[in-house]
Amino acid sequence: MTLKVLGSESAGNCYLLESFFEILIIEAGIRLNDVKKALNYDLRKVIGCFITHAHGDHCKYAADYLKAGIDIYTSNETIQAAGISGHRVHPIQSNTIIRIGEFKVIPFPVPHDVPTFGFLINHPFSGSILFVTDAAYISHKFNNLNHILIEANYEDTILTSDRAVGRHMSLDTCLGFLQANDLRQVRNIVLLHLSSANSNAQLFKKSVQTIAPNSSVWIADKGLEVYLSKHPF
Repeated sequence: MTLKVLGSESAGNCYLLESFFEILIIEAGIRLNDVKKALNYDLRKVIGCFITHAHGDHCKYAADYLKAGIDIYTSNETIQAAGISGHRVHPIQSNTIIRIGEFKVIPFPVPHDVPTFGFLINHPFSGSILFVTDAAYISHKFNNLNHILIEANYEDTILTSDRAVGRHMSLDTCLGFLQANDLRQVRNIVLLHLSSANSNAQLFKKSVQTIAPNSSVWIADKGLEVYLSKHPF
């Protein structure tokens, strides 16, 4: 399983989880043509797209994805805000397992300024993947995680405005969540959605590496690819 980052910022968010046989998209915040380019213009392996919430940098191009034959999975609130409809639109609910291909996805609510989901994703190749972005904090604890994709948007001493506070996850909040969970099986931690003005990628990476010395820590820059396996090489 390979994670491919096509965008992880306010300009647009989109991530691909690609196995040998199928691809799951998370977020529809970048143009469909950019997704096509990343997949060599072959969408046949794409089995669906999960969207966390209704902000444009996460759902702006959902209608275009639908027109290309990609099923969309998201909350009723996001469906309404995005103005999408049709047989390829699938409303999902908190704490309900969605099975799509070999993926199992459990959405759960996280605090933001609109209804927002985090996703617990499981696949035979990757094991258990936690995906959370655009959340002030995470109130849940998780067992047996293999990979964590988590927002680290800003750091208090760098913060130039309070716009992100209460809406996005600070570095300290991210670190607190990681410390509260069992990281012994976590092979990769990918830091998502760093603010261009209110973050320091090297500081963030070093801070996470200090509390998770046995995990590989990555910054979700556009173009990043990370191999996600539940087993050591």
